Amino acid sequence: MIGPAGLGPLVGDLLDHLVVGEFDGAAAVLDHVVQHGDDADVYGLCIAAAEAVRTALQESALDGPLCGLLTEGSAPADPHRLAVARFLAAYGRGDREMTVALFRSAAEAGDPRVLTEFVCALLALVSGLLRAGLTNPCTERT
Repeated sequence: MIGPAGLGPLVGDLLDHLVVGEFDGAAAVLDHVVQHGDDADVYGLCIAAAEAVRTALQESALDGPLCGLLTEGSAPADPHRLAVARFLAAYGRGDREMTVALFRSAAEAGDPRVLTEFVCALLALVSGLLRAGLTNPCTERT
């Protein structure tokens, strides 16, 4: 277990790498969290990524960029992308029960690749949103 105190700087590094497009660096941080952490640490990373998006999109606009992924007929074919869009939208609405349920669904799927694909889809979507010109969510880090 890494714990909240150790996870904070790692998440900051991960987001910094994603924002500037250093995907190898982001992958190294993610590997470290997966190898040395537990499901609580991975969930913490997912929540931190969702918070970065929420902050960057100024809370009230969170569903705007995601609504195209969630409306009928336009949902992505990739179930992980859809779960991630729902995760971000639930987080933006303050629905913690749904964020936990969506994460648990991936974590307890019986195949560890499902959680890996969920986290990778989340980070890909977060990276795309942050790199699309949004502000750096890590401005207060030391």
